[in-house]
Amino acid sequence: MDRLPYKKARWIWENDAPQPDEYAEFAVSFRATAGKKQTFLISADSDYTLYINGVLAGFGQYACYPDDKYGDELDITPHVRDGDNDVLLTVWYEGVDFMTYTKGKAGVRFEVLQDGETLAYSDASTPSRRAPGYIPHQKLKITAQLGLTFAYDAQNPGDDVPYTDSALTDLPETVAKRPIKKVQMLDRAFSRRVLGGTFSLSQNTGSIPEDMAEAGLRFRRAFREETPGGPFAVMNKGGDGVWFVTELQNEESGFLDFDLTVPDDCTVWIAYGEHLTDGRVRTYKRNFTCEYRAKAGRNTFINTFRRFGCRYLQFFVFSSEVRVDYAGIRPTDYPLTVQNERLHTGDLLRDTIIDTCVRTLKLCMHEHYEDCPWREQALYAMDSRNQALAGYYAFGETEFPRASFRLMSSHPRADGLLSLCAPGGTDAPIPSFSCAYFLEMDDYIRYSGDTTLAAECYDTMEKLMETFLSRRDETGAVMNFYAEENSEYWNFYEWAETLDGRFGETEPSLEAPLNAFVSLALQSFSRVCSALGKDEKAGYYTQQSRAVNEAIVRCFYREKDGLFDSFADRAAGKYSVLTNSLCVLCGAFDGLDTSVAERIMASNGAADTGLYVIPNTISMNIYRFDAMLRIDREKYGRAILDEIDRVYLQMLRAGATTFWETLKGEADFDTVGSLCHGWSALPIYYYCTLR
Repeated sequence: MDRLPYKKARWIWENDAPQPDEYAEFAVSFRATAGKKQTFLISADSDYTLYINGVLAGFGQYACYPDDKYGDELDITPHVRDGDNDVLLTVWYEGVDFMTYTKGKAGVRFEVLQDGETLAYSDASTPSRRAPGYIPHQKLKITAQLGLTFAYDAQNPGDDVPYTDSALTDLPETVAKRPIKKVQMLDRAFSRRVLGGTFSLSQNTGSIPEDMAEAGLRFRRAFREETPGGPFAVMNKGGDGVWFVTELQNEESGFLDFDLTVPDDCTVWIAYGEHLTDGRVRTYKRNFTCEYRAKAGRNTFINTFRRFGCRYLQFFVFSSEVRVDYAGIRPTDYPLTVQNERLHTGDLLRDTIIDTCVRTLKLCMHEHYEDCPWREQALYAMDSRNQALAGYYAFGETEFPRASFRLMSSHPRADGLLSLCAPGGTDAPIPSFSCAYFLEMDDYIRYSGDTTLAAECYDTMEKLMETFLSRRDETGAVMNFYAEENSEYWNFYEWAETLDGRFGETEPSLEAPLNAFVSLALQSFSRVCSALGKDEKAGYYTQQSRAVNEAIVRCFYREKDGLFDSFADRAAGKYSVLTNSLCVLCGAFDGLDTSVAERIMASNGAADTGLYVIPNTISMNIYRFDAMLRIDREKYGRAILDEIDRVYLQMLRAGATTFWETLKGEADFDTVGSLCHGWSALPIYYYCTLR
C-alpha cells in the first residue's frame, strides 16, 4: 500500500475530550508560488470538507477501520493563487458504532505541500474551534446501518467564537493512500415542485420524523412559480407553516442542496425518500430527516457529510411564506466509463433494462459497494458479488471491487467469520455471506487475472474456511451458527419464507442452504488455490466439497419428492427454490434425478408438482439461473433472458429509474423496501453472457 507522504503533520482535534457527533473547524494559511503544484494530504475520523480560498476543494474520507487509516492526496493547484491562501477545514467526528462505521478517535491530520515541500501542516498550534452552524452531540440515528443525521443553525451559527490551539491526539502514524478514485460532485440535479400547501402538527413529540409523519397536510394551489423546475413560492393561509415536495427526475445519490428565502427566522424540517405512495415522504420507522434553522432572508446550504439517496424531498417550513430557488440534490458520482458498445444489444427493452441496471450500479458505488443508497449504504459480501459481476461487464474495471473485497477481509472476527458489513462497528454476521466471499474472490481472479489480492488475503481465507469445516458433526454436515459467548448470528439466506433466518439461535441444527454455500465456497477456494500455485491445497478443498455434498444428500434429500429440504429440524416439506438451486449448483444433486428440481427452478414455484414450494427472490436469482445453466445451458439460456425481460419490465412500467430490492417495491419490509438495490443489476451479466 502506498502511504501518504506526510513530513510534519500531526494528528489533532479541536479539544482534548471529544464527544460523539461533533464538528470541528481548522483554519490555516500558506504562501504559494504560481506555476508550482500544490497538494493537500488529509486523513480524518470521521469525515471532512475542505475549502481553499472559499471554494470547495475536497470532501469524503475513504471508509476504513480506525486502526487501518487511509487518506487523500488532493491536487489543490486549481484553487491556489500566487501569494497568500486560506484553508478552512471542517471535520465531523461521528463517534458511534454503526454497520457502516467503526468508532475510532476524533482526529484529523493534514499537510499542504508545494512540489514536495511543506507549506502548512496540522499540529498543536493549528487554530481550531467548534465548527459554526452544525449542532453537535445530538446523536440522532437515521438507521442502524447508515449512522447519524445532522442539524444546522444558521440563526446563531457561532461564527464569532474565537479560534484556539488544537489538542494533539493519538491515531495511527501510517496512513495509506485511498485505493480507489475520489467521488465527484456533479451539478445540481433537476428538481421540480410537485406538491405543497400548509401543515398543522397534530402532536409535538419532539421527534421530527414522527411529527412530520403525523402532521395534518392541506394541499393548496397557492404557488407562484416562474418556470417549470424554476423558483416558486408557497404562502401560508393557516396552520403551523408551509410545506412542499420536490421531485428529482430520477433516483439520485448525493448531497442536500437548497436555496430558500424566508421573511423571519424559522425552523425547517427536511425529509427525503424514494416514493410518495401515501402522499408524503415517509419518515416514520426510520429517521430520514434533518433540521435547518433558517435566518431571515436568503439561506443557501449544502451538506457534504451525509449522502442522501432519494427521488423526493419534503420541506416543512415554520413560516408564513418561503421562496424556493432550489431544493434538491448535488449528485455524487464515482468516475466510471460505461462500456456501451459491449453492453447494448439493439433491443429497445433490453437496452433500457441495461441502462437502468448501470444507473442502479453507479448509485451503489462510492467509497465501496453499497447495497442501497437510501436506507443503508452498506458493504455486504453477498450483495457485492452480484454488483461486481455486473460491473465487470458494465465498466470494465477491477480497481473498485478489489478495494471493496480487501476492506471486507481486513478485519475478520475472533470466531473467524467476516463481519456482516465493513467497516462496521455493529455486527450480527450472516455465515452464508462469508461463504460468498470465496465466490467473489474466485470471480475477481477470473475477470481481472490478478492473484495478488488472493495472496494477500490467503491466510484470512484459510482461517475462514476452517471456521466452517470445524463445525461438521457426526453426519459430516456443517452445523448452523448459534449463540456462543454472547455472540449473535443471523442464519439468513434470502427474503423468503423459512429462509430469512433467526437471530440468536441457542441450539445446533443443520441447514441445507448453509452446507450448499460451504460446498460452493470450497470449490471456489480450490480454484483460488490453483491460481496461487497451491495445488495440494486445491485438491484438499475439492475433496472436502465432495464430502459436504455427500452429507447434504444424507441429511436433506427426500427421495419421494425428488427435492432437498432446507432444514433438518423444521419446515419439512416446505421446499425452497433457492435451496434446491444451490444443491444443483454445488453438485449435491449429481447422480440424482433433477427433473422435479428443474420444473420448480424453471417456473420459480411449484409448477405441476403439487408440492409446497417457496419461490426465489430476485436477490438470489444468480444461484437459480446458474443452476439451470449447469443442467442445460442451451435449453435454459433463452428462458432466463425471457424471464429477465418480463420481470424487469414490471419495474419499468411502475416508473422505476433504478431497480428494486424485491418485486414488492416500497411495500416490502413493512413499507421500507428499497427502490434502488445493487444486487438487482444482475441482468447485465446474463445479457452479456447469454446473448
